[in-house]
Amino acid sequence: MLSPVIAGAIQSFARPWITVRCSMAERNPLVEEWIAKAEGDWDWTEVDLSLISPRMRDGYVYHLQQCVEKLIKARLLQLGQTFKKTHDLVALSRSLQQLDPGWSWGEDELEDLTVSGVMNRYPGFDTSTEELLELKEMASLLRQALLLRLGSNPRELP
Repeated sequence: MLSPVIAGAIQSFARPWITVRCSMAERNPLVEEWIAKAEGDWDWTEVDLSLISPRMRDGYVYHLQQCVEKLIKARLLQLGQTFKKTHDLVALSRSLQQLDPGWSWGEDELEDLTVSGVMNRYPGFDTSTEELLELKEMASLLRQALLLRLGSNPRELP
């Protein structure tokens, strides 16, 4: 038997959030939730990189990838688009470009961030400090571009 808190959380998550449509002038609370989740991932990456041990790099890169993924999903939702559960930033970006022709991002960079964020969690994949810095810069630029398209400013968020 699930506790009432967990049952409520599951029911809340299961609501039809992907079908909610709002005009750009309206603030869709579900879009805001996706942005807040993305910013939570970003907060994790705001630590001093010199404090990140080699064993922690996989988690760091994962949060970079998750931030970008959630922001793309927030934008898709804002535009009324449904999406499947995926970590593939290239596929998500292509979906976004179909709805927002002004959106464009290099697929090689998106692929690097996807592969690094997902595969780094498994044995045999490591990220050097230099790669970590490149991925952080790439994710930072993506984050800024997506927040602008979402009508948000990183400084406005809690």
